[in-house]
Amino acid sequence: MPVDTRPITKDIKLRIPEELHNEPVISNLIARYGLVVNIVSATLGINAGSGWFHLSLIGNAAQLQTALAYLNDLDIEIWEDHPDSNTAF
Repeated sequence: MPVDTRPITKDIKLRIPEELHNEPVISNLIARYGLVVNIVSATLGINAGSGWFHLSLIGNAAQLQTALAYLNDLDIEIWEDHPDSNTAF
């Protein structure tokens, strides 16, 4: 069975806790999982506690699934926007 490599766009919002501020979380989404990442909006500051990000992720279904598993493994809170019919995986 062939692997589906069609690009999918998935919007998520996540909270990166202060203890992970030195972890290159967003960079890893690009380097490790091959995603295109657009930071739609963000709130992060020195001594501000958690960082909040609204990201638009583009990749195939397998890339997105493994990237979301990575974020879950880090115990990062994720809110997924409701996908429309053209971007669901």
